Parts: sequence; structure tokens; C-alpha cells
Amino acid sequence: MNAVPKVMAHPQFVDTNKLGGPRFLITVDTEEEFDWDAPFSRSAHGTEHVVAISRFQQMCESHRVKPAYLIDYPVANDPRAIELLGGYAHDGRADIGVQLHPWVNPPFDEIVNRDNSYACNLEPALERQKLSVLHETITENFRIKPDIYRAGRYGAGDATADILRELGICIDTSVRSHFDYSSQGGPDYFDYPLSPYWIQRSELMELPITTVFRGILRKMGVSVFRDMLSSKTSRSIMARTGMLERIALTPEGIPLTKAIEGIDCALQDGVPILNFSFHSPSLQPGHTNYVRNEADLEIFYQWWNGIFAHLDKNGVAPISVREIKEAFFG
Repeated sequence: MNAVPKVMAHPQFVDTNKLGGPRFLITVDTEEEFDWDAPFSRSAHGTEHVVAISRFQQMCESHRVKPAYLIDYPVANDPRAIELLGGYAHDGRADIGVQLHPWVNPPFDEIVNRDNSYACNLEPALERQKLSVLHETITENFRIKPDIYRAGRYGAGDATADILRELGICIDTSVRSHFDYSSQGGPDYFDYPLSPYWIQRSELMELPITTVFRGILRKMGVSVFRDMLSSKTSRSIMARTGMLERIALTPEGIPLTKAIEGIDCALQDGVPILNFSFHSPSLQPGHTNYVRNEADLEIFYQWWNGIFAHLDKNGVAPISVREIKEAFFG
């Protein structure tokens, strides 16, 4: 079993002073539609929602935002995605990245189950093979070299960094800070930092997905409350009483008012790049629990318009993957 990455005692943070202030990035897990409540399957999925990405892209462009679409194997082979997302990337309106869902990505040499849905639990040689196939597919179909990677289900492991370096990918964004997936067989990122740090100096940067804690106890150090936060009941009580609440910067399950509070906490804590994320099937009703109907979809877009307004009000400018690469890798 490939070990999950260990938190560093003294991470070497990226010097982000050259950015001239806080920035934000949108990373989209651009993946197949599947039943999140059903067992993992190699075939029970679709990519019909791909056409709905155009509305989201148009909204982003109206706010001068260039999202990063992190594409997995089914999407990388969808002709509609190749035309649509490839066009955005070649026009400089968006970036294309890589996202590995092992269960739908060849070679199919592992048993399909929960543990193996995390790439960090595969043998390193198999993780390397799957990532290489995916990288080659994206490079050939989209005629573009991807610079950013996210492990599906955030399942990065100790072998992942070397594989990314071999493929020439310079940014990893698999770390979901303040989340622990170990009870499901996945990584434990609870104590990981929010600011970008070097995994391999000058070659590979970690750009964590932004999740913050707010409440009267957050300055005491959230690790003190780790056991309490592992219980949904305890988390609910602590959030309702204003003691401690975890807020992920995503439109999926986080109301606009809470997300704005999360942005403010991140800015107070000096997070230099706010990394927003969501799953692309949420762009079309009926594929995720977050967007079940047209009314939910309109709330989804209202959420983003509110977020963009708040970021603009606070002087937080957008940044793209290409700009991050230019700033830190030359």
C-alpha cells in the first residue's frame, strides 16, 4: 500500500510577496457523473453535463477569472469536452489540469473498492501507470501540457510527488487542509497548512484547497479539538454555539453567508491564494446532492456572483495557473 503523505514539521512556504496581495483561484474537479452513494464502478457513469460548463465559463470571463479544469479520464476522452475546454485553454481563457479517478482510468489492474478509489492506496507502479496514461491522453487530445494535478478524492501519497515531477507537472492541489479521510481509507490532511509550500524546491509546489475555521476557539489551535470535530454531532453543536466551525470555500454545501465569513477568516490569517473548488457535475441539475434542480442551479450561480463581489470589495484579484507558474517557476 502506498503511504499517504506525512505533514511536515517545518514546511518551506512559497514566498508569495511578489503577488502584491491576496489572490484567488478556482479549480474545478472536471469529472464524470456517477452515483456518489453507490459502490464504485468502472462503467456506471456519464459525461452529459460537459455542455453545461459553457455557462460557468461565461460567468467567469465576465469577472476576468480564468478557472482551472482538472480533467479525469472519461472527460479527457469526451469529444465535447475536447472541443469546449480545449478551446478555452488555447484561447487563454482557462487552464487544463489533471485529476485521477483510479477506478475509471486504465490500466485496470486493481480491485474496484473504496480503498483503491484513493490513488495513494495503489502500488506506486500502478499509480504511475494510471497517471501516465491520463497525462498522455490529455496532452494528445487537448494538445496542451498540463501544469496542475489533483488526486481524485484528494488521494495523494508519498509516491505522487516523484510521478508528477517525472511528468513535468509543477503544481499539486490534492491537499484539502483540515480534512481527515483516514476513517475511509484515505489521507489525513487535518494539520496541513493553507499557504502554498514546496514539496520539491523549484520543481513542485503544493497549493492546498482552502478550508478555514471560524469561531471564538479558532485561535487556540484547531488540533486541540480534533476528536470533537470528528463527530458530526459535536461539529454541529460547536458551529451552532459559535465556538468553532469549519468552512470550505466551495458552493457545494456552504451557504454564501458562511463562505463570505470563510473568506474573511482566510484573509485575516494571511492566506495568500484562496483556492476555491467544486465538482463539474454540479453545473447541471440532478448529478450531485448540491444541485438537484433548476432552483438549486440558480442559487449556485448567485453564490458565485456574491463571492466575486466580496472578493472584489476586499481587493482580492483572480490568478490563473499560468500566472502562478510564471511567477514561481519562471
